[in-house]
Amino acid sequence: MNALFHAFMKESEPVYDVALITSEGIEYWRHSHANHANNSHSVTKFFIASAIGTLYDKGLLSLEDRVTSFFSPDEKPEGMSPLWDEVTIYDVLRHKIGIEKVPHGVDDDDDDERAIGKDYLWHIFSLEVIHKPDTFYKYSDEAYYLLGRVIHKITGKPADQYLKETFFDPLAYNQWAMAKCPMGHPICGGGFFARSDDVAKLGWVYANNGLYDGKRLLSEKWITMAMENDFACTRFRDTDIFLKTGANGQCVAFSIKRPSAAAWHGYSTDNGKRNDRLLEAYTRTLDEKFGKL
Repeated sequence: MNALFHAFMKESEPVYDVALITSEGIEYWRHSHANHANNSHSVTKFFIASAIGTLYDKGLLSLEDRVTSFFSPDEKPEGMSPLWDEVTIYDVLRHKIGIEKVPHGVDDDDDDERAIGKDYLWHIFSLEVIHKPDTFYKYSDEAYYLLGRVIHKITGKPADQYLKETFFDPLAYNQWAMAKCPMGHPICGGGFFARSDDVAKLGWVYANNGLYDGKRLLSEKWITMAMENDFACTRFRDTDIFLKTGANGQCVAFSIKRPSAAAWHGYSTDNGKRNDRLLEAYTRTLDEKFGKL
């Protein structure tokens, strides 16, 4: 048993499933009492950023595009902060819209339709942009819900349908679902339910510079940009591993230098600490398989 799976089995809080992909194939384990498909929470953002990447690769979108330009006047509230018109796709990908307070999140169980109404887009554009875009970081699910709506505007398809055609079908996903807002749009900042072996497949695409079984799904340029600019893709400490985590201990991770990808689901009250333990175990697994860098 490799170090990652060994560490996973030792966790004291609930663990659901874990997967590791290398050139040798996919290793997968699921707890017998767990759901097959589990909530990846903010790992969902890795998929939405990748969908934006495909639109960038096709020339259908520029990172300098103003996000408000995709929406008609009747989709935006009167009196919205004037700085919204300066917010670009690049800013939204990096959570640098310029908002300072997000009173109700679009993926919070307790802050649903009763708190923000049925129109989540209206809710987002009602947030005050205090800081000049690209100068102030505020993480939010709102940012990626907005990107999901941009995907719909460009493709004419809801983000989940576009993801199905672009990634889920080519990668032969088994089970998946996406939570939606009251108006039927995917949440996109969270709420993506899938198996860990399927989640890891998109990491494997990144580990292979955009290729999967010889078919190009993303450009090398986009993958480099994602890693350099933190488009839902962050380096783990000073290692060769990049990752996106989600609430309560979810994760997808990959390495290009030592081609591999991993993903897991579970529940943890120490959230980041458990992900750190499992990422350390993933690093040891790569040391075992490929040798230390």
